[in-house]
Amino acid sequence: MQSNDKILEIFKGCGALLEGHFILASGKHSANYVQVALLAQYPRRLISLLFDKAFELQNRIKIDTVLSAAIGGIPVGQELGALFDCKAIFAERDNNNKMVLKRGFTIKNDERILLVEDVMTTGGTIDELKDIVIQNKGIIAGIFTIVNRTGKKYLGEYKIESIIELNFPVYNQDECPLCKQGIPAERPGTKKMI
Repeated sequence: MQSNDKILEIFKGCGALLEGHFILASGKHSANYVQVALLAQYPRRLISLLFDKAFELQNRIKIDTVLSAAIGGIPVGQELGALFDCKAIFAERDNNNKMVLKRGFTIKNDERILLVEDVMTTGGTIDELKDIVIQNKGIIAGIFTIVNRTGKKYLGEYKIESIIELNFPVYNQDECPLCKQGIPAERPGTKKMI
């Protein structure tokens, strides 16, 4: 496994570790944002981060399918599917902002599913993926994210498997020091705010 310093160096090297004033999907504000898409544009760098963890997971967890969240989780899910030599599918938002399976993707009874996200801040998207698996009578094999920003080791009963844990401060808008300084905020993510 690569050290946290090496992982951060890789993020910084491809411009994926951003500093500024950001509004997260949760509505909270942060001075830091990890844009995994900027890492994923260099597939070898992404694979280098995933390889050791994928090997370790494969020895501990039986996985039939990788289910990722569109759009940020797709490159991560696809690379994990290749490393696990298994099916890789994704869920995407419908017109009501709900995560659903489209494009003919299915989950069979008792299919063992690894839930994948690029960056977890609250775990809300993973909860939506869990609902899809349960509705389709699949089995949740585990949870994986490149960056765990939740500050937690577990989401419910499931251990959060991650490449790196980053605990950047987040603020409610009315408590945000960046807002108080008048620094304009940007919203880099694709998920509609809750």
